[in-house]
Amino acid sequence: MVLTQELHKIRAHLLHYASLLEDFKHSVEFVRDTANPAMEAETEEYSKNSSELLKKECGNLLTQINRLKMSREMWDSRLQNVMHLVWRAVFSLLFFLLMYMVD
Repeated sequence: MVLTQELHKIRAHLLHYASLLEDFKHSVEFVRDTANPAMEAETEEYSKNSSELLKKECGNLLTQINRLKMSREMWDSRLQNVMHLVWRAVFSLLFFLLMYMVD
């Protein structure tokens, strides 16, 4: 039972990680989409360059967030496979023991 408890703890951490990624994604989108008066410069060219750079970097961050999200989904899928294997092994052992006791 210790193994299943540890697997459930890992699953809880993965779910929390998914929540953190989603929150971070919303924060990056907010920074990208919301005008910031502090970013306005004296010259229009500098302001335009800063705005383009900000959008580019936000796009890079969103790409990396999506990559991490896909990686987390893969980990979750692998963890579910391991949990199914553990449960299958436990039930097989119980079935074997019950059959042995019946005989």
